[in-house]
This record gives sequence, structure tokens and C-alpha cells, in this order.
Amino acid sequence: MNILVTNDDGIDSAGLWALAEAMSRVGEVLVVAPSSQQSGMGSSFSLHSDTSIKEVPSSIPGVQAYAVGGTPSDCAMLGIRRLSGDKRIGLLVSGINHGANIGRDILFSGTVMATLQGYFRKIPSIAMSLAIMDRDREPDFGFAATVAEHLARRIQDGTLPTDAILNTNVPNIPRERIKGIVTTRTAPGAWVRLAPVATEDGVRYVSGARAEVEYPEGTDIRAITSDMISITPLRMEVTHHDGILVLAEHVLSLESDLLGNRKGGQEA
Repeated sequence: MNILVTNDDGIDSAGLWALAEAMSRVGEVLVVAPSSQQSGMGSSFSLHSDTSIKEVPSSIPGVQAYAVGGTPSDCAMLGIRRLSGDKRIGLLVSGINHGANIGRDILFSGTVMATLQGYFRKIPSIAMSLAIMDRDREPDFGFAATVAEHLARRIQDGTLPTDAILNTNVPNIPRERIKGIVTTRTAPGAWVRLAPVATEDGVRYVSGARAEVEYPEGTDIRAITSDMISITPLRMEVTHHDGILVLAEHVLSLESDLLGNRKGGQEA
């Protein structure tokens, strides 16, 4: 299986290379990652600027790596459509992010949104993140990489469903303290708040304090704060289907006000 590994923390991220090494035990790995930090870029593309591509040394035998002067979505797109050559990518894995991607924060996450490029092409996709619970504890990407490896092997042998992105968050705590693995839904709130900070050139947004909220049972944030690994299946269906009939009633009135009553293409 050909595996594309990307991230949003950049080509020099320890989490990226821990993930690439784990994936190299599953299949043939291609690394395509941003040349610089791209956290918070969501699903953005470099539509109005040139995107540089530079092959970089890889410490993992058999793994080819490229640094891209663009966003995580640029990297995923280039990896799938250009840098993989004639090889079909069979799995896209993004991460391992330095920090959780849970709750509504996933909408801004370059880690998670990079997997859309796989999802839209029916390529099995996994977003891997390490939930930093204690900032004084060094990030341990090793166990999270092992979790990703086990998920990848189950996808490879066909035992794991692949019709959704697997948004996976692993607490950064000793393995013996992890209480289990749960399937979750996305929490309705945010994991952290963004705070504006004045700089010499303007304003920069930085991560502030975590929201002090008790999240419902069964959500990703509740799982992480309960020392459990969270796996959330994500499908990017954005239509509010229950609202269609309710909105339709108002649209009829709006149509009458704006366009008049028309029959057979002629105004009455």
C-alpha cells in the first residue's frame, strides 16, 4: 500500500517523522509536508501565490520526502496528484499534531482538513493528534504513532470501515494511565480559546486558556479529559437536511416578492 504522510506543523516536526516511521512498517511512504508551521490554516489553498517544492533528506530508509512552501491542503493535493507519480495513494495520514484536534476546533485544523483531499477522492484518511494535557510533560509521539500503525493495518486488511475520516486524538500521558479507546462524536464547543495579542505590526491570535465546560458523554473532548483515546468518524456533509422544508416555505414567499408570480416563464 502506498501511504501519503503530511501535517500542518511542518517538515521538521518530530510528530511527522514518528508517524512516517510507523507507516513505513505498513507500506511504502511518501512524505509531503509544509516547509514551515501552518497550524490553523484549515482547508486553505495557495491560489494566488507560487508554491515551492523541494526534496529533503529522509532519515527513514525507502521514504521519499518533500517540503512544500504552502498549506497542508497544498501538500495533500500535490502528494496525491503529482509527487506520487504513477503510484496510487491507498492511505492518507496527517499528523501527528502537537496538540489536540477536537470539538469545533477541527474546522480550523490543518491536520484534519488536509485529510479532505483524501476523503473527496475516496482514499482512506486518518488525522492523528497528540492531546497535550500537561505543558510541562514532553510530547511522546511514539505511542500515538503505534495507534496510527494499528489503524493503518486494519484499513490495509479491509477490516476497518473507510467511508469516513478517522479523527484520532491520543492523550499525552503514560500509556498505563490511558483508560481505553472510544468512538466519539465531535463536541459542540471549543477545546481552547483564541486570544488576540498586539504586536508591533498588528495583531496575532494565539491559543488561550481551555474552555472550562463540562462536555457531554460520548464527545471527543469528554474522552480526552477522561484519559481516553478518541476516534471520531468525520463525513463532510454540510447540508442541513432538516432545514430544507422549513426554509422552502420562506423561499416561496421570497420568490413571490422578488420575481412575481410566473407561469410558463411569463409574469402573470
